[in-house]
Amino acid sequence: MKIDLHCHTKAIKKGDGAGRNVTPELFQSKTENADVKIVAITNHNSFDIKQYNDLVEVVRGKCLIWPGVELDVLEPGSKRWHLIVVVNPNEVEEFSTSVATLFNGANIEECTRNLDEICAAFKSLDAIYIAHFHKKPVMPEEDGIKLESLIGEKYRVFKETSNEKSMSVFANFRHNVLVGSDVKDWNSYEDCSFAELRLPVDSFEQFCLLARRDEIVVQTLLNKKDSKRLLAHPAANVYLSLQIFADMNIVFGQKGTGKTEIVKSLYESMKLTGLHCVRYVASDREEEFKTLLNNTGFVPDLEKMGVDDCKVDFETISNWVDGNPVPFENYLNWKNTEGNNTNKTRMRITRSSFMTKTSNEKEDIHIKDKKNIDNLLKYKKKIDINEYLNEEDSKKLEALIKKLQENIYIKRLDDLIDEETVELVNFSITKIKEIADKSTNSVSKPSSTGFFSYVEKRLMLYKAIRNILKSLSANEVNEREKIGWLDEKGDILINTRFRMLCTTSKAVEFKKPIKKLKEIKEIVVYLGNHIFDSDISEQIQQFKDLCEELKITSIQPFVGCSKIVINMEGEEYTPSNGEKGMLLLQRALMVDADAYFLDEPELGMGNSYIDTTIRPMLVGLSKRHKYVVVATHNANIAVRTLPYTSIYRTHSNGVYSTYVGNPFSDKLVNIDNKEDVLNWANESLKSLEGSKDAFYERKDIYESNHS
Repeated sequence: MKIDLHCHTKAIKKGDGAGRNVTPELFQSKTENADVKIVAITNHNSFDIKQYNDLVEVVRGKCLIWPGVELDVLEPGSKRWHLIVVVNPNEVEEFSTSVATLFNGANIEECTRNLDEICAAFKSLDAIYIAHFHKKPVMPEEDGIKLESLIGEKYRVFKETSNEKSMSVFANFRHNVLVGSDVKDWNSYEDCSFAELRLPVDSFEQFCLLARRDEIVVQTLLNKKDSKRLLAHPAANVYLSLQIFADMNIVFGQKGTGKTEIVKSLYESMKLTGLHCVRYVASDREEEFKTLLNNTGFVPDLEKMGVDDCKVDFETISNWVDGNPVPFENYLNWKNTEGNNTNKTRMRITRSSFMTKTSNEKEDIHIKDKKNIDNLLKYKKKIDINEYLNEEDSKKLEALIKKLQENIYIKRLDDLIDEETVELVNFSITKIKEIADKSTNSVSKPSSTGFFSYVEKRLMLYKAIRNILKSLSANEVNEREKIGWLDEKGDILINTRFRMLCTTSKAVEFKKPIKKLKEIKEIVVYLGNHIFDSDISEQIQQFKDLCEELKITSIQPFVGCSKIVINMEGEEYTPSNGEKGMLLLQRALMVDADAYFLDEPELGMGNSYIDTTIRPMLVGLSKRHKYVVVATHNANIAVRTLPYTSIYRTHSNGVYSTYVGNPFSDKLVNIDNKEDVLNWANESLKSLEGSKDAFYERKDIYESNHS
């Protein structure tokens, strides 16, 4: 939730540029574009209640507007600096009067006020104070001590830095800091720096209570977040009911307390809700990386390689039978018995030759088109055409597809009629000759020399072999998928290569034995080079036997798949164990899922990498309202992600305990005994990585983020 507690809406002093003047319309547009939900109007040494009311009205329901003022402070013997006072909007009238009284008759351009005067003016109001810190003009250290003393309630005093980066640095040094836009030009308001609340608030009162860590307020704000009650299973016969938020959820504690099993069981429990879940286990990274490069489950996409599956061609070769020329002896027998029966001599059909089918060069095209139109009709049924076309266009499309189907069917039917006509005529000639031969004790003239059939079958075989060889010579296809990135090495990718069986192919690329695949390919190549040899039946039989043995019916088994890791230049790269963890973790976090379950993601990684790369990714997921559950020993993850809930596991004298709480209330409560309450900071200090000083520097982030 973005907030801006240092925002100018009017040019008051000479140094203020005209860009600070804003109309209600521009104010509404810019705050909405910047997605800022709380704005404090803090002009120099003045407060315009009419403008304030106009701005409140124009953004009502979209943004909260709080009244404020930026004051010039000068303590005796000290340096001049700036202090912002922001008050409860319910007291805007009183605030307006207080500001007017404080500067009554003064030269706003040059006047200053001391801390006693300022605190007296706003003492009766519900206010917070924001002093310039590491931002010119800077508050002197002794003035800061006096301010906290005069206010009395330390949580109401904040320090403003110049930008988000410096805010983060000083937060680590136990300063209660925030950053505001201090807008100079409203046309570029979206480019300003803003503070961000970890827990969204609905009012000034909630804001102050949150800063004070009011437990009821914290719990109320937490409960606004989507959550699910899931069952965790840390050990045999042990079940825990845990509330997991659509945000950061941290599991930490002593070793051997079942944190890994908790994350695993929460993952399984969340999957049962129907959400898309991703799981990463750092200790399994070596096996997981091997799985990533495993090609066992791949299915070759022949379309991407631009080849046909050749099923018809494999079937043609397996079922092929040679055509044999008619022996010359059959002609001698015909001539020797030709005069045995006068009646048969008059039957000219007994001297007829087989009818030859008319050549049709487009028959193959008709066969393919028939197959394609059948597939088109099958897939068309899966599309709701009315979703994309109006009724008129839908009818036109249906009519055109039907017309195309009918015309393709007609062409194919004509081909079949020609084929069947020739077969029927030749069948009739054969049967009549057989009957005549039996009745006359003679031999009819052979219906064909057999040469046409011989050549036709050889050409049919050659055509099938040619198609297979063409597919086997297809170019390889490479597909690249990003795994993640590594500092100084850039993007790291997996290159998946699909290629047909070749001389450099390796056995691991194929699901079938490569030796026998090569045997089949050698047979096909041999047949292609010896298509008209007198005897190729032995090779055909070998081909058939091998295909039956390996259950090969198409070209698919001859497509090999290999995977390697490459860098951006396409060079093969072998990541170290630690880098494998980095890449796999990034890969898991880049998946667009609903929930993410991570078990010790920091394993094998440096704190710097975790803090600069992984932590921002986790925070980014939480801001998108994803469920993120992390079991960790790393303080940067457990603390700096500002988790909505912390699940703490302990073990003492054979007794395991589970505590649930959050850093906002700084409490951890035993889920089995509400009276057993631990301090979140103390227990984190014991369990998380880092020295005492390092931990407390991180811990102070919570104080700054309460603002």
